[in-house]
Amino acid sequence: MLRTSIKQQKAIRGTEAFRPKAYKDSKNPITGKQLYSIGYGHQIQNNENSLLSADISIAKAEQLFASDLAPLENLINSKCRIKPNQNQFDALVDFGYNCGEGALNKVISTYNSNPHNMVAVTDNMKLYNKTRSNNDGQLYVSTSLSSRRSDEADLFQSPVAKGAMIAAAGLVVGYMLLS
Repeated sequence: MLRTSIKQQKAIRGTEAFRPKAYKDSKNPITGKQLYSIGYGHQIQNNENSLLSADISIAKAEQLFASDLAPLENLINSKCRIKPNQNQFDALVDFGYNCGEGALNKVISTYNSNPHNMVAVTDNMKLYNKTRSNNDGQLYVSTSLSSRRSDEADLFQSPVAKGAMIAAAGLVVGYMLLS
């Protein structure tokens, strides 16, 4: 089972930026209800109302971050019929972290239908570059979301460096020798 690389975890935290207090995020597209996030982009759930008035530590933000990554990793590992490489996996996690499981399921469906057509997968990812205006409720292309989708697409299409595979294999062998 693949897990999000340390490098990608740092990238997501850098993009999301630590915020110790709850802040207004997007609105629920179905109900129109204002959504709030905290920490590294953790979307506050209905059973987490105490976070709306909290001032959290980096340690708490890290805990929330890890709890947000796990279901995305499990979803990718269980739904991808062909195992993605580490870069593809990291790109899917980043996409899912930002867009949610519903959008991630749609991209995984494209991946499963076209596992060797990376352009089809990344074109699907790039569709999620819009944000809803608080003023008129219309969808508008967001330059920051377009940039993030482009970065995810580049990562998805990047081969894994041979040195990284050798290093990872060395870690596994080293672990097996120590066990």
